[in-house]
Amino acid sequence: MRVIRIAALAAVGVLVVVAAHAQTSSGGSYQVQQPKGTWQTPGQIQQPTGPWQKPGEIQVPKGIEAVHAEEQPCARRLSVLGDALFAFDKSELRSDAEETLGAVGPEIAKAGAHPLAIEGHTDAIGSDAYNNALSLRRAETVRQWLSSHRFVPANAPIEGYGKTRPIAPNQTPDGRDDPEGRQKNWRVDIVIDTCH
Repeated sequence: MRVIRIAALAAVGVLVVVAAHAQTSSGGSYQVQQPKGTWQTPGQIQQPTGPWQKPGEIQVPKGIEAVHAEEQPCARRLSVLGDALFAFDKSELRSDAEETLGAVGPEIAKAGAHPLAIEGHTDAIGSDAYNNALSLRRAETVRQWLSSHRFVPANAPIEGYGKTRPIAPNQTPDGRDDPEGRQKNWRVDIVIDTCH
């Protein structure tokens, strides 16, 4: 119905333009000329397909979309969104985390045989001690998965930084919770030393 209304409004608009450009006869009246070209007719209205996003729901990227590679002096940092790996407040891998970690492996291999470290990070919810321990457990979980798939050595160093190294605000300027900012801080980084 909406497409028909839009088509009708477009047709009225064309008539107005045609009338404005119509030639005036000597008697002061207008002669409407027939428009040139072909007319378009609206097509069938299509129903959208696929999953619908619920209002307020944060979409969690998976696979390579959840991995951000950053080149730094003497380092290549691969940041993996925590939501793609872990449920809130957990250090066990989600059932669909293998898709994302499987995409990280080739990114590690691109850097070649260099030393690396795995860092865990959290958002600002919870105490420092709790977040430090949680981020360390998450780094350990990622190391175990990557080493079991031969992407990193089993003794690769791990570190848990908790909430001490945010990359986005955990709160909005007026002090309210910022779920999107917290989601970015909740991550595991694989830092590859490209100078050694």
